[in-house]
Amino acid sequence: MRLGLALGGGGLKGAAHIGVLRVLEDNGIKPDIIVGTSAGSIAAVLYGIGLIPDDNPLSIMPLSALNLQNRRSVRGLPLGLLNGNAVEMMLKKVLKNRKFSDLSPQIATVACDLTTGETIIYTDGKPTQDLPAYMVMGGDVPVCEAVRASISVPGLFSPYTIGSRLLVDGGLTDNVPADVCRFLGADVVIAVDLGYGIPNRNFDHVGEVIIQSIEIISQRNIALTLNLYANLILRPIKKPVSSWDPTKFTELIAWGKEETQHNMDQIHRLLGK
Repeated sequence: MRLGLALGGGGLKGAAHIGVLRVLEDNGIKPDIIVGTSAGSIAAVLYGIGLIPDDNPLSIMPLSALNLQNRRSVRGLPLGLLNGNAVEMMLKKVLKNRKFSDLSPQIATVACDLTTGETIIYTDGKPTQDLPAYMVMGGDVPVCEAVRASISVPGLFSPYTIGSRLLVDGGLTDNVPADVCRFLGADVVIAVDLGYGIPNRNFDHVGEVIIQSIEIISQRNIALTLNLYANLILRPIKKPVSSWDPTKFTELIAWGKEETQHNMDQIHRLLGK
């Protein structure tokens, strides 16, 4: 039985994924496939190179580069307020020149083609069934490039080019990619949704406006995808929290642990243990 883990997007709330992965590891549960969108893509590839589930500071560093309060990254150009250089340099430092074929288990990340609207899946594997017309396999590309594309929140980060594709955040079309897990051959899918309804934000900067808009757009798509493809949905976010507050890392990791531990009996039943 192949276990797929779908890690959703959510900015710095992605720290909760560390807690989820840590508890699964502590219980001897190793996913066969991990598919991540946006912040989930960072957690997925860090697991694939062995930095998660250990509470290693290196496992948090790439997430911390997403902090919108880093004003030095602001460029003010039409394609994006942030150029993403800090994130890209951090990813290259940690991931080096690895491709998906260098990771274990099978890891995939999700981005969106800004030109065609297609969901692009980057991994070294092949689907076990025909993909929908709106999904395309992107191939075994450098991992740091695929993650940089997956986190490119429209209007916030500049789009990222891989080959002929102009790519933005995968959350635009598939924020919790349980469906991709299925298409890549998972028999059981556990999805980690970092949402907490539509948050009541203060809208201190344009980034919050953009994120709120995307969350409103994607919420219905997420619900439909999870209902169709996920066997279990973990929702570790226990109260409204900013997607961009680095001071919440420790708390978010703890929430991920608590939610996973709370559902461990059900996880064992799904896996026939």
